[in-house]
Amino acid sequence: MGDIMRLRKPFFSAFIFCIAALLVSAAAGYEEHSIIKSIPGFVLDDSDVKEFSSFTFEYKQNEKWVTKQVKGKFWFLYYEYPKEDRKFSTLEIIENYKQAALEKEGQILREDDPKLDFTIPYSAGTIWVHLHAWENSYELTIIEEKGFTKKLEFSADEMKRELDKSGRVAIYGIFFDLDRSNLKVGSEKILIEMVKLMKNHADLNIEIQGHTDATGTRDHNVTLSERRAQAVKSFLALYGIEPSRMTTKGYGSDQPVASNETEEGRSMNRRVELKKLQ
Repeated sequence: MGDIMRLRKPFFSAFIFCIAALLVSAAAGYEEHSIIKSIPGFVLDDSDVKEFSSFTFEYKQNEKWVTKQVKGKFWFLYYEYPKEDRKFSTLEIIENYKQAALEKEGQILREDDPKLDFTIPYSAGTIWVHLHAWENSYELTIIEEKGFTKKLEFSADEMKRELDKSGRVAIYGIFFDLDRSNLKVGSEKILIEMVKLMKNHADLNIEIQGHTDATGTRDHNVTLSERRAQAVKSFLALYGIEPSRMTTKGYGSDQPVASNETEEGRSMNRRVELKKLQ
């Protein structure tokens, strides 16, 4: 307990600007992160910032190891303590960031000296951080993962643009009864746009994909998502779209676009996607 109390003071100031360090970093042309700050006294000695990149995190979830590739704005930051008046151990560096993350309502994903992985929420989504520490130095890999914004209403033209650009488009606004494949009232608007898409582009062939959240067993979700994809195909066929231009496949919860740990994430994962076939 005494050791924890002695370390407590720097914990509260882990994200406070260190003016001297900032001046040195600015003079060198390095860019620091606006939220994840250095431990006071450390100087930013190297940085690499990309508008979009990825980093793979490995951590335990429900007693199983999971691997997650996180994409977004990317920072690599390397800090050193330039003075000789003291030594920072790897444990002290890790504890500073661990406590600062918890104070920011963050979540510790993995703690394995000399490494620490954690997330903290921010206004646009989630910040993922990988820390690797040495005595008197450490590096941070930071990804700003923006929240996924689901668009409920796509026009036929917007669907076509996205299919041409990405080869696929996620469709929200198609509603099914709980654990069933029958279409609910309110789905017609977006389905009619899909009919327009297929009629306006007679050479377009698509795979209609069903996706679910992770509630329930995998086999059940794959079967349910397949039946839902078939229900969409049947609707399009009813409005004159040739069935041979459409295939269906249920992916269950195998291809999530968000975390299944929150209701918002689960709602994003429950979707229909159209994939352009060559």
